[in-house]
Amino acid sequence: MDSLSPEVYAALTATGYNVSYAYPQDNVSLPCVSFYEAANREHGQAGGAEYVTECEYVIDIWSSNPETNATMALAIDTKMAALRLKRTFSHDLYEADTRIHHKTMRYRGLIHIAQQKIYQ
Repeated sequence: MDSLSPEVYAALTATGYNVSYAYPQDNVSLPCVSFYEAANREHGQAGGAEYVTECEYVIDIWSSNPETNATMALAIDTKMAALRLKRTFSHDLYEADTRIHHKTMRYRGLIHIAQQKIYQ
């Protein structure tokens, strides 16, 4: 079993935005980003041992307007592509009760454990 969570966190923080795990912290100001590992499963096995792990990450963007979300999404998408993670979903949302614009994105990659290579 392998994980790219440290690499995803480093890539997200390199965008310059505040990054939280799962959901924005109460004291974080907008705009901000949150992420979590949504799936981590065995994709391939040889000789009784896992050699390819499939990982999926959910990245959420939170801001006061959709234009900021679009700008942030482009920066994040560039960082995730550099990690060789493939965007599998993207959806704009609006939180009416808080008046926050929210964009959710999902990324997926296959990790070859022995070679430490990431495949889409």
